[in-house]
Amino acid sequence: MSDRSFLLDLTTATKRNALSPEEREEFLSRKLVARMATQRADGWPHVTPIWYVWEDGHFLLSLGNSRRHLANLRRDPHVTMCVDVDPRVDDPTKTPRSVVCFGLAELVEDEPRVREVTEKMELRYLGAVPPEFEEALWFEGRTAVVIEPKRWLAWDQSKAS
Repeated sequence: MSDRSFLLDLTTATKRNALSPEEREEFLSRKLVARMATQRADGWPHVTPIWYVWEDGHFLLSLGNSRRHLANLRRDPHVTMCVDVDPRVDDPTKTPRSVVCFGLAELVEDEPRVREVTEKMELRYLGAVPPEFEEALWFEGRTAVVIEPKRWLAWDQSKAS
């Protein structure tokens, strides 16, 4: 029987299909949507799609003050971020790429810094922001979140070829 362990490279993260730090940096710098997971008080994970800015080795987020993620992070700073693309849903000949970050979050409530992070996110995802969006964005106040990565799981299944 032949060694078919290479097939794992097509279905999960392995050493052979791992992204290099440079590839990970390039991937996270793209305008993609992440999914963020925090731990709820009742033990269930709370996962939502979220915009982010990748800068100086950290994820930067801006969250409305009513977001459940903030309550979760005040109690437990552990966070998991997943950024991925899976073009197989449209073209089965393509391969997925994913970065999962396990990190610790720091909440920043200093208004100038919160505005700076929020503006970076607006520019990244929206370009020019209409005034009516600004009011909706700020009516409840905002908190910036800086996520310091502690561990990575990052792969590109095209490396299995």
